[in-house]
Amino acid sequence: MCSRYSRTKGHAKVGQRRIVISTAPKGLVRPTDRAVVLRQGAEGIEESVLRWGLVPSWAKDLAIGVRCLNARAETLFEKPAFKEAFQKRRCLVPTDGFWEWEKIGSRKVPWKFTRPGGEEFLMAGLWDRWMGGGEPLESFTIITTTPNGVVGEVHNRMPVILTAEDGAAWLEQGSAGLCRPVADDFLCKAGEPPPVVEDAQEEFTF
Repeated sequence: MCSRYSRTKGHAKVGQRRIVISTAPKGLVRPTDRAVVLRQGAEGIEESVLRWGLVPSWAKDLAIGVRCLNARAETLFEKPAFKEAFQKRRCLVPTDGFWEWEKIGSRKVPWKFTRPGGEEFLMAGLWDRWMGGGEPLESFTIITTTPNGVVGEVHNRMPVILTAEDGAAWLEQGSAGLCRPVADDFLCKAGEPPPVVEDAQEEFTF
């Protein structure tokens, strides 16, 4: 699964468009943090800040959000939390790297996966709006798939990563065919732990 990522760039490319992101970059995005997503609006692609951990419109409370950080590509059509969102509420999650943990003996070793040149890229996501708290809460999930050769050395899942062209197609019409592992040479890995966040209130274990 994907449970930590970074967004240190102030822009993203979707199709032929270079989108400037106004929200300040974030070196570490954690579960339940608010983070930037790109989605289709009335006037084209728009930047929004949503809570990470999808809370479906029908949920009784927020607790389901932590269980919906990720959505498995193989079951998007089956899970009530994701089925309608896949059809109507797709988004892109801009990033420049994500972490996975490799279990070595009794230790969990973090690896960061980035582009070889450190460029930004896009992860496929879904979003929803929940009204259970009186005020609308918009949240998102990151879709995962089987790993490519690079991530597979560490973990059995990876985010669905989209090229700029596929990102535009994902927003416009979506396709389960886009939810596949990215080519091995798209990513490289480094033994880089997530930065320490001084204001962290809670630690999540996966």
